[in-house]
Amino acid sequence: MNMKRRDFLKGLAAAGATMSLATVAKTESDLPIGIQLYTVRDKSGADFKGTLKKVADIGYKYFEFAGYGGMDAGELNAFLQEIGAKTCGSHEGYENFLKNADAVVEFNQAIANPYVTIPYMPNYVQQHANEIKRFADNLNKFGFKVRQAGMQLCYHNHSFEFKKVDGENTIWDILLGAADADMVKIELDVAWAFAADVDPVGLMDAWGDRIRLLHMKDLDDKRRLAPVGEGIIDMPKIIAKAREIGIEWYIVEQDESRKDKDIMDEIAISHRNMVKLLS
Repeated sequence: MNMKRRDFLKGLAAAGATMSLATVAKTESDLPIGIQLYTVRDKSGADFKGTLKKVADIGYKYFEFAGYGGMDAGELNAFLQEIGAKTCGSHEGYENFLKNADAVVEFNQAIANPYVTIPYMPNYVQQHANEIKRFADNLNKFGFKVRQAGMQLCYHNHSFEFKKVDGENTIWDILLGAADADMVKIELDVAWAFAADVDPVGLMDAWGDRIRLLHMKDLDDKRRLAPVGEGIIDMPKIIAKAREIGIEWYIVEQDESRKDKDIMDEIAISHRNMVKLLS
């Protein structure tokens, strides 16, 4: 996800096969389902509060922020209480941390945010192993600040992290090898891994101690974005493995709607399917 973020129901029984994090929730609002609000950016850009209220009315009670509608922490907290929503995470650009990491940490602590995620590796970092290691060193420093404030720093993948940069190692391997396992966790975007021909379940199996959040995103048979459970990714299998390794939040994200579909309708489909998967 750069600045533009560019470039089921078979076997539901499997989704409940193993649970480590989750006991089955009593109500939908107890389920650890969040939404990355970048998904509704076009609507929230015009009406931030109105859009977030509609998102909450669909059933999403936990928000992962990508911008705050110009509100300070106090205003945002009051608004979230008003609509019955809470913070489950935020995306904060790497540049924001470089500019003023203390301010980023202070704001996110004030909105009771458990997870602060850096959503993208700058293009200049991606080209060389040494730059990736330098990036990881900075993440370690930022992660320490975040942990001191009682939160956790994460990094969110796209497809490019699974490319090799030195003929031998992938960006993913270099980054996770250099990043401290406690300071920097991973928010795994299952669709971008799948798009890189990497099995998300295999990643969770290999890196389960590093992955704390999932971006729940689906692709259709032409590799176009689709609501969760409406595409070709084996979501029940992903949920089963996620429960096994103790994933804490399942955060719906759909970077763009399908042709001639309204994004609010799309996220409503994802929410219904996620409830079925996690119930």
